[in-house]
Amino acid sequence: MSGRPGIYVIYRPLPAAMLTLVLAAVGALAGLMLGTAAAAALGQRDPGTGVWDTSSAITLSGTIVAEPYPMLLPDDGAAGVLLVGVGKVGPPQEVLDLIGSSASVTGYRLERDGMRMLEVQSTSAGEGSGGPIARTPADRGEHAIATEILDSKCYLGAMKPGSGEGHQACAILCVRGGIPPMISWSDAAGVRHYALLTTAGGEPMRDEDTSLIAEPVVVTGTLTARDGWLWMAADRIER
Repeated sequence: MSGRPGIYVIYRPLPAAMLTLVLAAVGALAGLMLGTAAAAALGQRDPGTGVWDTSSAITLSGTIVAEPYPMLLPDDGAAGVLLVGVGKVGPPQEVLDLIGSSASVTGYRLERDGMRMLEVQSTSAGEGSGGPIARTPADRGEHAIATEILDSKCYLGAMKPGSGEGHQACAILCVRGGIPPMISWSDAAGVRHYALLTTAGGEPMRDEDTSLIAEPVVVTGTLTARDGWLWMAADRIER
């Protein structure tokens, strides 16, 4: 009997050789599962630092401008705050009716790295004059930037991540609905930059260019700084 292999009987302890085999198999399976889970987690894209705070609306006062995208220039001198509507659309008519005027705008804050946006809930005329505002742009020169065209609402916090091929259909609908397009890139020092995108003439992005949204592109044009934002007036957008 001593030369015969052991067998498992359910009401008897496992033979030593079989117990070793079972423990080794369980250990290998557990390691494989943990490794697969770790690889999947590490393969996920960075969701970014965007915030969409729908816990409470905030009210900001300033002057509404719209060249070319509606924005509130706060009375405290802070950078301009983009204004959009609920959903994949630009701001409501009550905002457009107050362009060039002082106003108080209430909405939910979206913010990424200091770039702010309000999803407008209500608007009222302010007490200030809303007179002409000096908005002279500072020229930052010609640039060719490897980037991706983004819809600013999702990228600033409405979606995580609000970029990439998987987000393309949403981004196209947003930009066509009036959400300002933007680009984002890192310089040689690793510093992240953001710029709102316009045509070469400073007009809102053209519908034909929306086919390039969420794809790797090179945007060539002139960068300027104004209202606390960078602006890219694109001469060319190429894959």
